[in-house]
Amino acid sequence: MTKLTKARFFETLWARMQQQGDFPTLQVSLDNLLPALGADANVGTLAESVLTDFSLAQKVIRLANSAMYAPFGGGVTTVSRAIMVLGVDAVGHLALGLQLLDNFAGAAARRPDTAQELERAILAGEFARTLSASQGINQGEELVVCTLMHHLSRLLLVFYYPEEWARIQAMSGGVSESESMACHHVLGVTLEEIARAAAQKWRMPPLITATMTQNATDAETVSRSHTNWLGAMAEVSAQAAALVTRGGDADEVAELLGRHAEALGLQEQAVEAARLKVENLREARHEDEAAAEVERRHAPGKPLDAHCRLLRNLKEVQAAATDHPVSELVPLVIESTMGAMNFTHCFLMLLNPQAKRFSARIGFGPGMRERLACLSFEEGFVPDVFHFATTAQRPTHLEDSQRPEIAHRVPRWYREAFPDTKSLVLVPVFIKNRCVAVVCGDWGSAACGIPFTGEELATLYDLVGEIGRGFQRSQQPA
Repeated sequence: MTKLTKARFFETLWARMQQQGDFPTLQVSLDNLLPALGADANVGTLAESVLTDFSLAQKVIRLANSAMYAPFGGGVTTVSRAIMVLGVDAVGHLALGLQLLDNFAGAAARRPDTAQELERAILAGEFARTLSASQGINQGEELVVCTLMHHLSRLLLVFYYPEEWARIQAMSGGVSESESMACHHVLGVTLEEIARAAAQKWRMPPLITATMTQNATDAETVSRSHTNWLGAMAEVSAQAAALVTRGGDADEVAELLGRHAEALGLQEQAVEAARLKVENLREARHEDEAAAEVERRHAPGKPLDAHCRLLRNLKEVQAAATDHPVSELVPLVIESTMGAMNFTHCFLMLLNPQAKRFSARIGFGPGMRERLACLSFEEGFVPDVFHFATTAQRPTHLEDSQRPEIAHRVPRWYREAFPDTKSLVLVPVFIKNRCVAVVCGDWGSAACGIPFTGEELATLYDLVGEIGRGFQRSQQPA
């Protein structure tokens, strides 16, 4: 193939991506998550973005409970709690990295020839996380995203320029330092330029895009800026991953990292941790895959151990309640309720006293962000299930909202937003004998025919009631 101009190369690359559709959901996933990483990011908006994807939410929780992050949290059962403990930036970048890997893996499943490069990307991300542990969670997850994006160029070439990639590998011997030069020789563009263009196309954060440059990663070069440090760390992590995929052992990885330790500010224990990572990473990944498979088998409907789950989540919420503002407490309560009851959707409708209307303010589950604006009803009584719920002093469970004797009590605004919902639960929140909020949860098209016990209803009411107590604390003088 004749060497292309850069403009022609990228024109051809984007066209092939669109035609072959190997990454069909990546842009959608990033568009959903990236707004939650902006300057106005908070617990609620980020949790809402993560919880649109059940698999992603479970992976965030698992990683937040991993040995690496145990000193910061431990025992985390919700995305909201993970954000409160680890921070918005850390969980945001953590989720972003997981989304990238999920999309890479999904595409690779359709293309067996990409397995080695996917494995190399995963290894590089794990090395980045391990090496940056002493710099704090925020730096670590940010670095993981940078490292994965650095590796993206290799994956794109495997997918869309397989013959050229084979030539590049033959010229470079699979050594990451010389792959970029070989890529420029064959295609007229460097690996870093491909990664940078992809980051810009997918509207990645500017800092991450800025790291997509060639870095001198010799042991004598000390990074002069955070951007340079991220880029250099990403490259060294990639070199370590390449060494492992070529059959290098733990001692060889340690020797490689040791050469760069002083220039990159790596502590001795970080290098040792990376060496150990080589020995146990594959086993750990197989365990993660098994855990993910178990999670996918969750049966719909109310869990058999619902009361135990409600009690556990109530204790977690109460432990966090006094240390966090109500703006962070509300998403924690909603997610805790959703998780304990295995809801498909769960949202809060809050009363505006001036307008005398209840309107949905925050919700989790597939499609909730688009539905929120449509969920609203007036405070004044109408004989429907939502108004009945606002006068009850306990949760209301509708086993089958589509039965004729019940269906006419379900308001149109709800049925239009959730046409397939069968079973739902409505839980009121009272302050001084006035209902100020309603939490609504459902199991989608699945029916929940298991009756609620008195203990389950009481504990569910107490859990949701933490929202009211949070509002009352916020109104007390400092």
